[in-house]
Order: sequence, then structure tokens, then C-alpha cells
Amino acid sequence: MKKLTALLCLVLILLLSGCSALSLNESSIMCPPKATGNKADIQKLIDKQTSGDYVLKYPKNGSNRSSIVMHDLDHDDDEDAIAFYSDKSGEHIHALFVECKNSDYVIIEDVLIEATTIDRIEFCDLNADSKCEIILGYSRSTSSQNVMSIFTYNKDASPVITQNETPYTYSSLVTGDFDKDKSDDILLISLYSGDIAARAQLLVFSGTELVEVSSAELDSDITQLASATYGQISDDSYGAILDGVSSTGDYTTQVVLFDSSRPALINPLFSYSGYSLTRRSTQICSTDYNKDNLIDIPICSLMLHNEDDDVNTIARRIDWNNLDTDTYTLNTSQSAIFCSADGYLLTMPQKWSESVTARYDKTNRELSIYTCEYSGSKLVLKDKLITVKAYFDENYEKSSSEYTEFMRVGATVYTYLIGSADNYLSITGDELSSLFMPVNL
Repeated sequence: MKKLTALLCLVLILLLSGCSALSLNESSIMCPPKATGNKADIQKLIDKQTSGDYVLKYPKNGSNRSSIVMHDLDHDDDEDAIAFYSDKSGEHIHALFVECKNSDYVIIEDVLIEATTIDRIEFCDLNADSKCEIILGYSRSTSSQNVMSIFTYNKDASPVITQNETPYTYSSLVTGDFDKDKSDDILLISLYSGDIAARAQLLVFSGTELVEVSSAELDSDITQLASATYGQISDDSYGAILDGVSSTGDYTTQVVLFDSSRPALINPLFSYSGYSLTRRSTQICSTDYNKDNLIDIPICSLMLHNEDDDVNTIARRIDWNNLDTDTYTLNTSQSAIFCSADGYLLTMPQKWSESVTARYDKTNRELSIYTCEYSGSKLVLKDKLITVKAYFDENYEKSSSEYTEFMRVGATVYTYLIGSADNYLSITGDELSSLFMPVNL
């Protein structure tokens, strides 16, 4: 009875309070969440500027997802800030530029933007002057595409902040030095939609404005991007890696580079036969898997099996590939066994190569790795090398398992059991730990 009374009191408090505890989307926040640290000082300025009647706006994409973004705008080694908020109508968004002066924060500009949402904010040096330009992407209710403005900061000018809204629209964007001129460029990515073609546009700063220097066709069947990043493709090539989701739900990877010999923007995997190899039902994106600074592109397949094997028991294999920018072919740099059900990758030692396969028991959450060989055309499973078993935390504590725990991630306990056979392909528990990588899908 006491618990019920307390619960009713709690519900009453929530109903009478200014904030909804059940729905915390930005349009329903009546009183903004309180920031901490330096951001708390910024929020006090917003409170004073608005009399406390505002809604914080959060960038939906990019590396800066806070409504108060800290960045040294004037290169004096003190963090300044840009804060995003709107009034309750939501018809416009304020970009509040704040400078740190003598350890105190002061407003330098309050820029009103015709927008309903913020897509992203990026800081780049577009003209190689060692000062950052601010790229702000946002959307309006009248268009499905994002609009982009470039802001510059000059404390010796009036106004200190200048805005240049560009004529370009996009679905996503990536920044980096594509043409190797020691200044950042902007790659705009447009996905196919009605009269909008699927393409990538390379923009560079020329004089005082952005100009398009080249474009490349993209796959028109991609309906959304799972990941779009700038990174090192090969020893001397950098570009954008676009992991997209097709109309069928499969993932694919496109790589967009600037070929200075042409000179032109190219999408080599899409233009040549390698693109189909990247099509996968596995929801996993390109990354620097083996930590060699090169972006690895996943190619997914089933582990070795017979045609009549139950496909639901066959573990998935991911071959991580680098793109050879001379031949535009994919070369495997590392392979791994992927257990999506229990959220991990297990890097395959070189000695395993084509000598092992793996099976997954969904009921018992067990991944078993076997040696194998062919007898004629029939694949035969031989020695069980190791089994990895996942438990929910509470289940493991209650069990009298013969398995040995080697890692915990959240509420999941990962354990292993070494096979009984004496085989040169066997690995130890310590080796397993070094090869094991939890993934968050």
C-alpha cells in the first residue's frame, strides 16, 4: 500500500511539473535540461536572452551533436561556443555565437536562421588561412533536402560573424582535403528523390565563394546513408566512404575520390564490378578494423558449409578489404567471424585461413569453431577448437557453468570453453580476448 501511494505521488508530481518525463523529444521540452561546466554559463546567457522561454535545438548528424557546441573560434586557446535554440513556434532557429573573454562569456552575435532543424555543424579551413570556417547545415519544412550556410569569424570586422547561405542543397556531407591542396573541401551527397539525381558534388573555396569543381554519379537505389566519413583509402589517397542502405534493406559501400590526373571526382567501386561484392544483409559499416589508418570495406559471406546445411546455424564471415586505387580492386587485409545475435566480431588468426568454419546455436547462444576438410565435394567438420557462449548477467551468476568468463559488456557475460582436441589451430583464452571485439548494432 505504501508503494502504491508513493507511485501515485510520483505520477502527480510528474503531471504537475513543467517537463514531460515520458517524452523528451525537443519539441516537447518545456524547460530545457540544465547544462554543466562551461556550458552552464552559456545556458545562463540564453536564459537571459530569452527570459527562459526557449527550446534547445540539437544537430542530428555529424560529430557535434550538442545544442551548445564548444570551439575555439578566434584561436586564442579559449573555448568559445555556438548555441542553438528556438522559441516555442519553431519557425526559426537562433545560432548564438559566444566568445570567452577574460574567463567570462559574452554574446557576440545572435543569428536568426530560417530553419526547423539543425542537420550538422562542422569546423573546417576552406581557404588555407589557418582559420576555421563554420559549416552549418539545416532543413526547412518546405524541402526534404538540407541547406548549407558558411559562417566566418573576424573579431576585427563588423559584424564579427558573417553568414553566406549557399545555393547548394544536400542529403549528407563530408569534409576533408580531397584534391590535396592543403585546404578542406566539401563533398555534398544527394540521394535520389523524384527530380533530385543521386550524385556527389565536390565544392572548393575560390576567392570568396564555394564553387563546384566536379561531380560523380551515385547509386540511385540507395535510400539512406548508414555512414558517411572522410578517411585514408590507400597510402596516398583520401576520400569519402559511403555506406548506404538500398531499397531492399541491403547495405553497400561506395568510395568517392578525386582523381587529379583527370581531374575529376570518381566513384570507382560503383563504376566497376567490385560494387556488387559489397552488397550485404549484415548491418555493419566500413571502418579502420585493423588499426593501420586505412579504411576497411566489409564483404560478408557465410562460413564454409554444405549446400544442404541449415543456413540459420552457419556463422557469418566478414572479410575487411582495402581499395587499391591503382586497379580499383578490393584486397582483403583481415577476416573475422561475426556473431550479430550476441554482438561481437572475432578476428580470425592467419593460421585459420580456410581451415576452419563456425556454427551458431541460437537457443544456447553458443558459437563453436571447428577445423574442417573436404571429403570429395562434402565439407566435414572435424575438431571443435573453441566455443564462445554468451549469458545474460543474472543467468550466468545462477549457473554452474564449465565455461570461463573473459569479458562483460553491459548485461552480457562472454565465456569460452576450449575444445578437448590437441590441435595446432587451437587458441588460448588470452588469445581469444585479444581477438574479440564487441560491436554495437
